[in-house]
Amino acid sequence: MRYFMQYAAGTSDLLLDAISNQIRDVDVLYRDDSAVIFESRSSAKEVASLPFAKNAFIVLTSTARGNIDRGVEQLSRSVSKVRFPNQPPKINTFRTMIHIDGELSSVSPKSKSALERAIAGQTRARLEPRGKCQEYWVIGRLDMSELLLCMRLPKPERPPKAKGAISYELSAMLVHASRPHPKDIFLDPFAGSGSFVQARLELPAHEIWYSDRDLRSFRPNFPREMTTDKRVGFLSDDALTLPSVPDGGVDVIVTDPPWGEHEELTMPYPDFANAMAKSFDRVLHPTHGDFVILCSRRTSEIIARSLQGASFEINASHSILVNGHPATVLMGGRPKS
Repeated sequence: MRYFMQYAAGTSDLLLDAISNQIRDVDVLYRDDSAVIFESRSSAKEVASLPFAKNAFIVLTSTARGNIDRGVEQLSRSVSKVRFPNQPPKINTFRTMIHIDGELSSVSPKSKSALERAIAGQTRARLEPRGKCQEYWVIGRLDMSELLLCMRLPKPERPPKAKGAISYELSAMLVHASRPHPKDIFLDPFAGSGSFVQARLELPAHEIWYSDRDLRSFRPNFPREMTTDKRVGFLSDDALTLPSVPDGGVDVIVTDPPWGEHEELTMPYPDFANAMAKSFDRVLHPTHGDFVILCSRRTSEIIARSLQGASFEINASHSILVNGHPATVLMGGRPKS
């Protein structure tokens, strides 16, 4: 099966690690800053469940990209040869979307009507411009020579995120980038609204620790699954000392420390980064402790120097955008012999 997937901008290298741990026999055919086309033996249900996908699709057919109107008409003619995946009986309506070069676009009414008639004829579904229904997208990307007709896969419904919180998709991608293991003791020492803890809950783990000095203010808004899962423990420790965490008691840290832009720190940022690195050095396992740290682009070199000064290795650094702000993901841990 051929799939098209959209993900958080700037995370394509992280995506390759994450997707290879979740999907069988991945063969990447196209990749850019925020989208990938791949073939896999994994089922549509498995691909639809990937937590780091913003949108996932089955590629039904394609044509060479040129004039968009003519391309849509060519896709319409190809629909008669497409074998559409079975849909639940309750899904008997559909709509079409035209998504070109990262934006919703328009085509001539004639071209769009031809496509909608062709899909209705093959699926016996009724066109429904609004409401919940099956979506078929025509997709073009700047560096892609094809125009695709794709069927959007269902996305799990989730409660709304807290204002300013890291998205579900990015949280899941960073958690997957930490190479999670079922025996892990996981810690987020700057846990805030709990985005990384929630993402780690979706995978097997031995223990999952939430820690934040403002635990009391965040706790009323935690989702039920976070407060009832027996793997989760809650601390209100200062991340720069973590007094409740034993020496070497943590396998993996995934966290988003203060960026030094809006928060009030009681010390210069280099001193903060040094204290954080010292704290992480104490609590991470002495031979295999690892971390994934999301930080501002501006402070990434300061944090990296502090971590290296604490004898950690930085194995990878990825530049991404978080809500439009330049950010960096630092991945590393204890030196590997």
